[in-house]
Amino acid sequence: MSWRVDDIPLPLRPLLFGFGSVAAAGLALVWGLLRLTIRIRNVGEVPADPRAVTIECAWHEALLPYFVARMPYRKPYVWMNHPAFYMKGIHVFLGWMGVGELVLGSSGHGGRAALTALGPKVQAGCSTFLNPDGPYGPAHVLRDGVLDLSIATGAPVLALRLECSNAIRIPTWDRKLVPLPFSRIDVHHAPLRVVTVENREQLRAAIASDLGEPASVRVG
Repeated sequence: MSWRVDDIPLPLRPLLFGFGSVAAAGLALVWGLLRLTIRIRNVGEVPADPRAVTIECAWHEALLPYFVARMPYRKPYVWMNHPAFYMKGIHVFLGWMGVGELVLGSSGHGGRAALTALGPKVQAGCSTFLNPDGPYGPAHVLRDGVLDLSIATGAPVLALRLECSNAIRIPTWDRKLVPLPFSRIDVHHAPLRVVTVENREQLRAAIASDLGEPASVRVG
């Protein structure tokens, strides 16, 4: 049996949607608790036009702080996400958070085709968000996807470095951060960078530097 959402037999789709809705509700409950209790501070060159199209990126370890600090979205977004059926809860949650469309695919699971499909949607006016070292690492190594998408669309890359004043780390490959209630998340905005064929390698190094070393955190 395939692990992909799109390949689940039609009679089982309602069960999959029910599972996704329950999982998404749990995520939303945690998100709401953190959103109500965590202080968020924006640092650096926040884009002057909040509606402008950008290709946001942050290391995979900072995915949960990103959810808390940046969502719900207030402009159109399209996301590329892992196609496995057990990710359905994330898919539903992202829809609740303002992601208007999902393109299913990731490294090793149709990721190149999904990235190609993402391009026209970004060109049509949707921003997006990518983890340039996901979904399996190695951690803090900038993959090609962010660079290729900027070259294909002309949209600028906005690298985000998220720091938590108090958090725990999950023992996964990326040592994912879980911010704790009543802490603070600092969102550091790097300068917008438009990648071209000519400046690709130069900006690869610059964007990796913008994303920074493993996130600063005081472990609670």
